[in-house]
Amino acid sequence: RLDMANWLIDPTNPLTPRVLANQVWAHLFGRGIVRTMNDFGLRGEKPTHPQLLDWLAGEYMRLKWSRKAFIKRIVMSATYRQSSHHQPKMVEIDPRNNLFHRQNRFRVEAEIIRDLNLSVSGLLSKKVGGPSVFPPMPADVAALSYAGNFRWVTSKGEDRYRRGLYTFFKRTSPHPNLSAFDCPDSNTTNVERRASNTPIQALILLNNEVFVDASQAMAKRLLTKKMASDSDRIAWAFRLCVARLPTSKEVGNYLDLLETARKLYKDRPADAKKMVGGHQPPDVPASEAAAWVATARILMNMDEFITRE
Repeated sequence: RLDMANWLIDPTNPLTPRVLANQVWAHLFGRGIVRTMNDFGLRGEKPTHPQLLDWLAGEYMRLKWSRKAFIKRIVMSATYRQSSHHQPKMVEIDPRNNLFHRQNRFRVEAEIIRDLNLSVSGLLSKKVGGPSVFPPMPADVAALSYAGNFRWVTSKGEDRYRRGLYTFFKRTSPHPNLSAFDCPDSNTTNVERRASNTPIQALILLNNEVFVDASQAMAKRLLTKKMASDSDRIAWAFRLCVARLPTSKEVGNYLDLLETARKLYKDRPADAKKMVGGHQPPDVPASEAAAWVATARILMNMDEFITRE
């Protein structure tokens, strides 16, 4: 075993750093320089940029195998910082973007989707380290266990909002939010995730307890900041969610949604309180807060919000 370990990281063995560099590259660009990430043999695809892959492998070793330093080296490059917008002039030259003439656009991983929602809403815990935590899970799924020897008890306080990295992974019944967004199980090795696009994903982002909680906190965050108008508040929400300003058409659509929600919840005080949950902003009527929760839910359900542009 020691001989094997020494061989894996021996400077004269280029395989290990090439494989690892390719995996990091795929994580940052949506696909690897060698597309068959788990097959570097004769049956796998050839690298699109063999010299680049060799340089990256050497750089990884020169950085003393520090993944953090290696990722920083890549993300500071001009190649990584390109726009992901399609360039019509490149259709015939590089239709599959093999030359990396632009960035790739892809949905973030299942764990990160929850982290994004918690982050923009202000709920995300920045605590580092510690034991696994148990975020909210549907009761019928939480009740499942192997031989009845385990019980999922939802974490309290800050632990409820820890990053997805710390979520307890239950092999017999993985968290349904993770499964819905293509998180693989832990029974087999998986070096490349596949991203699907299903209606259930949109329904989860709208109705699951975790994401409803985040939208309630997001609405409270928007309402507790003094703004000149609803349009300004919507613009700030866009900046928080997708790092850009909305178009005039988008502002108009969200203002219409906000006004419709205001009329709905003004006549339904009980529903308004239920919609706001435990995130009622001070000195704000429940109907107004509920209208902003409804608006925040749609903002945080946009494809752009969970897609790395």
